[in-house]
Amino acid sequence: MAKLDPAKCSKTVWDCRDVGGRQCLRKPVVTRDGKSYCTIHDPEYIEAQKKTREARWQKEWEEERAYTKLHSARLAATEGLTLEELEKVTPGLIRKALEVENG
Repeated sequence: MAKLDPAKCSKTVWDCRDVGGRQCLRKPVVTRDGKSYCTIHDPEYIEAQKKTREARWQKEWEEERAYTKLHSARLAATEGLTLEELEKVTPGLIRKALEVENG
């Protein structure tokens, strides 16, 4: 790759036409550790995006775990019941099953 142009972002980018990569063509807006970066390639911006994405995933995983736990409690509360008995199942039974499961 040729010498870096200081008027452009210092990040090397690749696409299908650039075998060796090329310098990002965007104008730099910040300098970090002596290198200039555009908004997209700013290491702090990338880290903030990563933390936001991980927090969203963590929330989704926690919701899925809670749903799975509730589903398991529902199955435990209704195991072995006939159709007539299933019609009488109340949320209270499910709560009791959850309490037993959680100890």
